[in-house]
Amino acid sequence: MNGRRSQHAAFTLVELLVVIAIIGILVALLLPAVQAARGSARAAQCKSNLRQIGIALHHYHDVHGGFPPAFLGEASGWLPSWSWTTFLLPHLEQQGLYDELQVMSAQFGGGAPFATTPSGPTQSVLSVFVCPADTAGDLNHRKSEHAKSSYHGVLGNETQLSTSHPVLIRQNGTFFVNSRVSVEQMTDGSSQTLAVGECRLDPGEDGKRGAIWAGMRGPTGDTLWLSDTAWWLNDEPDWRINGPGEQAFSSHHPGGVHFVLGDGSVRLISETIDGATLEHLAARNDGEPVGEF
Repeated sequence: MNGRRSQHAAFTLVELLVVIAIIGILVALLLPAVQAARGSARAAQCKSNLRQIGIALHHYHDVHGGFPPAFLGEASGWLPSWSWTTFLLPHLEQQGLYDELQVMSAQFGGGAPFATTPSGPTQSVLSVFVCPADTAGDLNHRKSEHAKSSYHGVLGNETQLSTSHPVLIRQNGTFFVNSRVSVEQMTDGSSQTLAVGECRLDPGEDGKRGAIWAGMRGPTGDTLWLSDTAWWLNDEPDWRINGPGEQAFSSHHPGGVHFVLGDGSVRLISETIDGATLEHLAARNDGEPVGEF
């Protein structure tokens, strides 16, 4: 009887190396596509957030006859104040949080001259105010550890780094001190006026400062913390889209920043937009036609 030794199939070392190399090539080819898909998903969620904010702004407008103020301030002296994002809470299905904050009867910061100590409610993370592409934590470590917001209101196009109460109540944007801008006051057209845009928060103590949704923290020395809630947008290098200024409108989305316009629509505005066009979009009433952008 003739016997035959069984043979077991096996990879040789060369074959194994070839398979590993092929897998590596496939991963290298697929990784950019996966990253692009994730980036697209983050951008879509950011746009969804801003659409909700745009709808809430118009609900508020219908009730109050105008959009909410950036924050409230008196000529007699600056104090912490609730901001436009806080005033929107009932229109963003956050009536319970709005009531807990006692927005109509209590002061942001509990009456302190500077709202440096967060409370439990002001550390509530609200997904509608957070762009998923923002890489920093849920609390804004540059702004007293209040919950972050990824979105600034647009003050206008005339940066006022040294300013006063009379100046800040006469800005040409959608949001400013004590403002109640109506659609009718957007004489350049609500579809031609930027209202809200992204402002990213970078990790660490350098880079972009982001915003907070709870309010404007008040003054420290000669600094009034306008950037807690809103900022200017113009053709100065620091304040262009993705400009180097810490308060600049900025994002991690390729090529630009998402904005809500006065009519509630959402657009990605390119960081390479013509400077004059950018300034016309930031102002609600400069009388200059914008055209295509």
